[in-house]
Amino acid sequence: MDSAEESRTQGSETSARVGTAGGSDFLQLDLEQAPPGGRTEWLTARIRAAIADGTLPLGSRLPSSRVLAAELGVTRGLVTEAYQRLADAGQVQGSGRAGTRVVAAPL
Repeated sequence: MDSAEESRTQGSETSARVGTAGGSDFLQLDLEQAPPGGRTEWLTARIRAAIADGTLPLGSRLPSSRVLAAELGVTRGLVTEAYQRLADAGQVQGSGRAGTRVVAAPL
């Protein structure tokens, strides 16, 4: 591991686990489970459930929309819409290049 990669993986164990797992691997997402025409809501619900059950604890960073979209084989717009829905609900906060982080559990 080079020094740049090492510095990216330092910090909380959760952030390192999420960051090194790629996009969808840590959530074990299977796009075949998504109903046709309901992929955005499906993805939003899966991420919301991961926050609720502690898979994505407070402060953890979500994969970039590009990475998650590529891994799922969907458009980036679908992922950004799911992230926006979570942000509108106050569960995540996007910080530009710093990424999107979990800020609150679902009610």
